[in-house]
Amino acid sequence: MRTRPKPPTIATARRHSRSIAALALVACGVAAAPAAAASTESPAPTRSCSVLLEPIKPGETFSRVVKEVCADTIEKADLAALGGTRTAAEATLLLEAADNINQGLPRYRWWGYSGPCDTAGYGIRDLGVMWNDRISSWRQGHSRCNYLNVWEHNSYQGAKRYWHNWTKVDYVGDAWNDRISSMHIHYEP
Repeated sequence: MRTRPKPPTIATARRHSRSIAALALVACGVAAAPAAAASTESPAPTRSCSVLLEPIKPGETFSRVVKEVCADTIEKADLAALGGTRTAAEATLLLEAADNINQGLPRYRWWGYSGPCDTAGYGIRDLGVMWNDRISSWRQGHSRCNYLNVWEHNSYQGAKRYWHNWTKVDYVGDAWNDRISSMHIHYEP
């Protein structure tokens, strides 16, 4: 006497349907690359961001972030970052950097919570995951923020370059493109 085969379980049916789907993708040449082959580089930023900073306090080397907001446009990011305790009229644009040459999009803006630069200025010791090693161009915000130091590593480490009395840098050059990780902007007579 012949025994009747057992009906497939739900788990067996799911395994079979996944196998059939995978075979169909391979047959059509649409197979996905394995996860191990994925890039370890952080994705390029697609959103613009605004950061409101406190000035460097005595005895410290960096500015504290009051608020950081990213949005689809730089105008939306500015509005969200500057609305609240301070208004755009009370904050001072320190620096606007871009991921591409000629101030292309996306952009990143740093605002001063307590007015324009003085000799202590504002320090950004870490550009964060999305903007580290991404800056290609920038422009000065306020005329008193006329001295910019940049470093290749976080916390003001590694090779250093500076710009004095600049207003706009359309391209930082091959040596510094996508290499900046920390910055200090201040007034220098």
